[in-house]
Amino acid sequence: MAERVSGPYRGYYISATARLVPAGSASGTPDATADDAHTRAGGTYVGSVSLAELGPDDPHRIETLLELGDRQRFASEEEALAFVEQAAREYIDRLLDGQ
Repeated sequence: MAERVSGPYRGYYISATARLVPAGSASGTPDATADDAHTRAGGTYVGSVSLAELGPDDPHRIETLLELGDRQRFASEEEALAFVEQAAREYIDRLLDGQ
């Protein structure tokens, strides 16, 4: 599992994580669009993110579900981390801009 913390972004710290889901597991079966050799052989990466106002170790985190669109599994840790971090930034923008 990989983790990257960034921020503050508009007052929030973003903690993005990516974990490998082995190929063949019920929750890690790649979708039809993910068809490179690594994904089929080694599994896919699933990303998650959490936000905190006072720092990455702040126990008061925001917990919510974000719509990530069609992409929920990724071929690399870096791809998963970048995608969920961007989703968190967009969520913060909507939250603070009242949209």
